Amino acid sequence: MRKLTRTAALLAGLAVVLTAAMPVAGCGGGRGGQGGQGATINLQGIKNLSGSVSHLEARLSQKAVYFPAKKYLAALAAGSHIGQIEIPRLGVYEWVVEGTTSEILEKGAGHIGGTTVPGLGGNFAVAGDRVLYSAPFLRLEQLAPGDQVLAHMPYGDFSYLVESKTNVPPTEVSVLNPKGYDSITLSTCDPPWDMQTRIIISGRLAGVELRDGNGPGLASNSART
Repeated sequence: MRKLTRTAALLAGLAVVLTAAMPVAGCGGGRGGQGGQGATINLQGIKNLSGSVSHLEARLSQKAVYFPAKKYLAALAAGSHIGQIEIPRLGVYEWVVEGTTSEILEKGAGHIGGTTVPGLGGNFAVAGDRVLYSAPFLRLEQLAPGDQVLAHMPYGDFSYLVESKTNVPPTEVSVLNPKGYDSITLSTCDPPWDMQTRIIISGRLAGVELRDGNGPGLASNSART
C-alpha cells in the first residue's frame, strides 16, 4: 500500500483552458461547451521510520496516477462515456459523458470541457441535470461538507470529500479554476427549470484506488440498483 502527502505535485505541465461561461446543464435543456483492484493510495502521507515523508515513494505513487490520467485526458472524445460518478448520500450512480450539450446530457452527467480528469492535480468539473433525462443532480443541494463523492475512472477510483456548497451566477466561471490540489466540482441549476444561479459543490481528493488491469471495470448503472 502506498501513500502520498500532496496531490498538488501532480499539476506539473498541465494547462487548463476555461470556457467563457458555465454550461446550462440542469436547467431543463440547453447547450454548453464540450471537450472517453489495485493499490490503494491514502493521502495522509508516506512516513519512514524517522517520521518524515519518503520522497521517492511519494513520487512513484504520484506517477502511478498521473501518467495514466494524462494519457486518458488526451484521448477523450465528445459524447463518449469517460467514467462514472457515485454520491452515496443521494443514491446517485451515473455515467459521466464528455461534453455538456443537451444531446450529451441525455446519456448522463457531463464533464465540462477545459477542466481536467481525476489524478492530474486539477479540478474535475461535472454538470448534471435536475429535471430532465435521469436527473442525476436533482437533490444536489442536500450535500454538505464531509459527504463523499466518488469518481470511477478506467485507471482508478477517486474518493472526494465535500468541502463547500455555494450558489453563483452562470457567468462565474472561476469555480472551474484549478485549486492547487486534486478537486471535484459538481454544478447544476438552481432553482430547477431556471438558469438564474448554479449550485456549486466543491470537494477535495481524499483517497485513490488504482486499477492494475486485473481489477473490476466500470459497472453498468443497472448493476448498481
